[in-house]
Amino acid sequence: MKTLLPLLMIALSIFSAPVFAQNAKAEWTLMFYMDADNNLEAPQLNDLAEMMATGSTDDINIIVLCDRSAKGEPARGFTARAIGGLKNWTTAKLLAVEKGSLTELDDWGEVNMGDPATLKRFIQTVSTDFPANKYGLVFGDHGGGWTGIVADESADEDTLDTVELPRVFKEITAKTGKLELIGFDACLMGNFEAARSIAPYGKTMIASEELEPGSGWDYRAIFSKFAANPKMDGAALARIVVDAYKNFYLGADEGGRDHMTTLAMIDLTKIDALELAVSNLALRNQAWMNTGQANWQKTARARKQTEMYGGKDVLDFDLAHYAENIKREAPDAETARAADAVIAAVKTAVPYKMNGDGRPRSSGLSIYFPTTQETLLNTGYPASPFSISGKWMPFLAAYNKVAVTDKQAPAVENVTTSDANMAKSDVITVTAKVKPDDVAEASFVLAESNADGQIIIGALPTEPDEKGILREEWDGTWFSIGDGTKEMICPIFNFEEVEGTEETFIVEVPAQVRYKGERDWDDITLYFRIDFSKDEPEGEFIYAMESDGKRMNEVELIAGDAVRPVYLSVSNDGDVDEIASDDPAEILTIKDDDDLFVGEIDVAAGKYLIGFLITDYSENTRDEFTEVTVE
Repeated sequence: MKTLLPLLMIALSIFSAPVFAQNAKAEWTLMFYMDADNNLEAPQLNDLAEMMATGSTDDINIIVLCDRSAKGEPARGFTARAIGGLKNWTTAKLLAVEKGSLTELDDWGEVNMGDPATLKRFIQTVSTDFPANKYGLVFGDHGGGWTGIVADESADEDTLDTVELPRVFKEITAKTGKLELIGFDACLMGNFEAARSIAPYGKTMIASEELEPGSGWDYRAIFSKFAANPKMDGAALARIVVDAYKNFYLGADEGGRDHMTTLAMIDLTKIDALELAVSNLALRNQAWMNTGQANWQKTARARKQTEMYGGKDVLDFDLAHYAENIKREAPDAETARAADAVIAAVKTAVPYKMNGDGRPRSSGLSIYFPTTQETLLNTGYPASPFSISGKWMPFLAAYNKVAVTDKQAPAVENVTTSDANMAKSDVITVTAKVKPDDVAEASFVLAESNADGQIIIGALPTEPDEKGILREEWDGTWFSIGDGTKEMICPIFNFEEVEGTEETFIVEVPAQVRYKGERDWDDITLYFRIDFSKDEPEGEFIYAMESDGKRMNEVELIAGDAVRPVYLSVSNDGDVDEIASDDPAEILTIKDDDDLFVGEIDVAAGKYLIGFLITDYSENTRDEFTEVTVE
């Protein structure tokens, strides 16, 4: 027995070893920089579980730096979950992903994932210990486009910005060569400025223009196909990622979230050519815009009509769509040719992508387009590499210089209604007169009148005719929100038409949530897909998003959560507040998020204001109403 024991121990050690060996050169080493030290901890742990379904192979090393939060349960988005044979941890662990398990290679303690030194140490360590023919780096966390990636909560949400990232990549790739793949499993990173900052150091990039759902990429599907063909290059792997993302969010369990999803493969070797095209369009657009106020308004109209991502706090617009819109405004021939060049260059730089029907104009790359000098100058944008090397920044400065001088609110005249008293089943018509050339956005608004001012119930998009006449009919009904048990009047805004339809829209409902077991209410935005093709509108719930003032991310609504709509209250003095009811009859209770819906109900009897809200291209606004009584 003594002679057999050492042999048995050797055999056991062989069979329990990882499938890869350090310092043996593999075909690929994929490095995952996973900052789960925030409210994405739970979904990122799910990502690890998906990776373990396949794990590393002889040809593919999967190495993760996973920094977790100390919050644990029961905070929303956090978890104290044990995974892969490891107990819950709150530090940053360097992990090797195997089939069905995780191997801890090192524990780095509490680190700041937003510190470029941490990223540098990670890439240096992994590329040295796990050499490969091809290296890929994927970031998993919150994203903010040109403002950067990562939000380490233990370090005041420090971020790796577009100044820090290229500094790290320049030093690292001097030894490793260009990274075969740079991926962003995060929101809003499908941004031209972000791509430009890292382009010299990678071959292929994967990123989303729009917010990503919390579940992110489908690593189970990605790695099963990748493991079957490990000789593929970064472009081929990127196509697999995009296809897996599309297929995952088309699934029935994903609640229609495919409508709002975008993901693209970006050829970083084409970014230099695209930068030249963008700079030339900026120069030509600026010269044409500066020839007169009418051309500035046309530029503003092109921007306004361009698909936007991440909401009004982000101000990222689709690059190719903007070029298409500026060309449609019939500029001079040189500007039109410059727009065509941008469109062609984007198509070359984005050879593969997916986008839901709620984001029909997504080309794969957005660009920053703020409308105030304060926003432009105080956000750090002038220090970004693209702003320094390109001509987009001077164009934005010239655009905003004109916008800031226009303080005149648009004119809205002769707001009248066909009948000031509505009996049941009546339909009344409200009209007004505006200057159509100065209307960037027009909305038909319903408000409830009271002694202190008015409560804005909601707004529907409308347009003036060629003579500047606004005309809308109202039948005494409005949108409702319900949970299958209760139903109430619903504030509703921001209608976006779904591709290929004239009667289906993505809409936003401002709301608050009180999570199960908690006392406080948190602000969220509910997104619905509304179909107007039937007798009454039907609204399918898509998802809920919250903002922390810097970025938006998805929040999960579960059984026991309470939801209530939020309305705008405008006092007679012009003060604006958000209000929500404490009445239990006006608070919805989640049993299943599929129970949330938008429909239509009659408004209660009383006095209402109906009229129009007009926004001009300098973002000055004016509203005018007339009073009606619903009997």
